[in-house]
Amino acid sequence: MTRFVSLLRLVLICALLPTLWACGAARTDHVMPEPVPSLTETGFKAPVKRYGTEGDDSLDFLKVYDPWEPLNRNIYVFNALFDNYLMLPATRTYEFILPQPVRTGVKNVISNANEVPTLINCLLQGKLTKSAITTSRLLINTTFGLLGVFDPASGAENLQRQDEDVGQTLGVWGMGAGPYFVMPFMGPSNVRDTLGFGGDTLLVYLQMMYVYDKLGVSDFRSVAYTELVVRLLNKRSNIKFTYYETGSPFEYELVRFIYTKKRELDIER
Repeated sequence: MTRFVSLLRLVLICALLPTLWACGAARTDHVMPEPVPSLTETGFKAPVKRYGTEGDDSLDFLKVYDPWEPLNRNIYVFNALFDNYLMLPATRTYEFILPQPVRTGVKNVISNANEVPTLINCLLQGKLTKSAITTSRLLINTTFGLLGVFDPASGAENLQRQDEDVGQTLGVWGMGAGPYFVMPFMGPSNVRDTLGFGGDTLLVYLQMMYVYDKLGVSDFRSVAYTELVVRLLNKRSNIKFTYYETGSPFEYELVRFIYTKKRELDIER
């Protein structure tokens, strides 16, 4: 019996040998393919650089003097709420009531009236070329443009609208920008531009009082309030920025930086 069992084991082993060999051969043939690069060579081999760290002055150009940041951030939030719940609905109503051609005419009239403060600031800054351009624009649009309803002056390449205000004048005169400041209702500014905003408002007020007086308007107050509302709606209608829709988690810093750099460029040019 023992011999029979041994013989049977031997027969089974002999029968299984080819199968085991085949399995071994099959495993040997299954070789992992060489990896094939899926990205094409671009030739771009810029070295990896370190990020700026605390105390590193390489990112100083991003810094803006903002010692009132906690207050400014609260005003920023307030302005966003004011804009979202009051200015934008009012502006949409304004745009719904007035068709685009009428809104364009309103914008042109206001812009033409603003040429006067612009001209004053050009003269105060000693920019004679810009003064001549602004004077030409004012004369052309007031006459051929029917009191500024149309803007034929912008059709001339060398008569493009100039942008000068009291804040820029103070900057040209050497006044520093001062701390960054978010003006309630109005948005980003700084100490110099806030003072300039007051100067611009005074210039427009004196200008319009003179116009109303020449036109024989007796009720200055009602007309002035109406004009103010129209100016605000026109201004908001032509600003594309909407709070918290920049897609950046650092919107406050982004707005602060862009505003500051833009104003620096405005004064330099």
